[in-house]
Amino acid sequence: MFTWLKFIICGICILYTGYKLSYYGDIISEKTGLSRGLMGFAFLALATTLPEMVTSVSSITIVQSPNLAAGNIFGSIVINLMFISLLDLLQGKGALLPTVKTHHILYGGLGLIAMGLATFSILLRAQFDGTLGLFNFGFDSLILLIIYILGLRLIFGYEVKNKSKEKASAKSSPSYPNISLSLALVLFSLCFISIIFLGIWLAKIGEEIVVTMGWSEALVGTIFLALATSLPELVVSISSLKFAADMAMGNILGANFLDIMIIPLCDLFFREGEFLSCLAPEHTLTLLLGMILTSIVIVGLIYRSRKSFLKLGWDVIAMIATFVVGSYFLIRLM
Repeated sequence: MFTWLKFIICGICILYTGYKLSYYGDIISEKTGLSRGLMGFAFLALATTLPEMVTSVSSITIVQSPNLAAGNIFGSIVINLMFISLLDLLQGKGALLPTVKTHHILYGGLGLIAMGLATFSILLRAQFDGTLGLFNFGFDSLILLIIYILGLRLIFGYEVKNKSKEKASAKSSPSYPNISLSLALVLFSLCFISIIFLGIWLAKIGEEIVVTMGWSEALVGTIFLALATSLPELVVSISSLKFAADMAMGNILGANFLDIMIIPLCDLFFREGEFLSCLAPEHTLTLLLGMILTSIVIVGLIYRSRKSFLKLGWDVIAMIATFVVGSYFLIRLM
């Protein structure tokens, strides 16, 4: 009982810190002239991915459980994507995806490539007896790092090309005249640091749940740790929806791209072998579910249908149906 109480308290702390991150992130976006979409992808996504990052690394170094770390990473991707359906419901104006700028297709596509590579690597390692790396660091982790660097270059290059358009649509009067950029950066950094300590605490709570309930590490990581560490994305996305839907979407898709990039970090800290070689095969189902959901988002962004049912876009309804069916089989197998 005390373990679940600590889990709830930690979750509430992450919720509050996540809201503050979105608030100060919007201030930084205004003061620096960054587009809200890029602000969501580059800065808010980095901040809200910290719980997954710290919790996963703590699961490797402190708890010594690669499956707990992987479940947290891959489960967070699926949960983050389902926040899009919640945002669609909250904004209450029909389909959400047609109101979002199409450049988010680039973010989603990069995440899809990274998820595909991770899935391929896990399946390949299940059939391959030898090592696929050097000094316990996999070549697939190195490729993921290269994808991340190239992806950032593509994204910032696209931002430069479209900067004039963003300026033309910017507000003429500032929304935060009484808060300086330096103060916003300091407060943003304090929230950033708080997330680190909360993530470490959450990893220890996750191991307590495994011992107390007798559940598998993959299941606890995929559901409970992933849900708790995704709370910042939820709060930041809902808060960002008030500021701009593009910031919320950039935060979700950016966080998913960064989540996959936690794999090389775990591989670096995991010294008992190559990280992806030590994972249960059930994790590929979570990744495949994330890939299908991301593909539906990309189709919705391209097709841009405004048709809805019960104020939900049909693309979001397809995501919900896919999530329900996929989660059923996922939990059954785990």
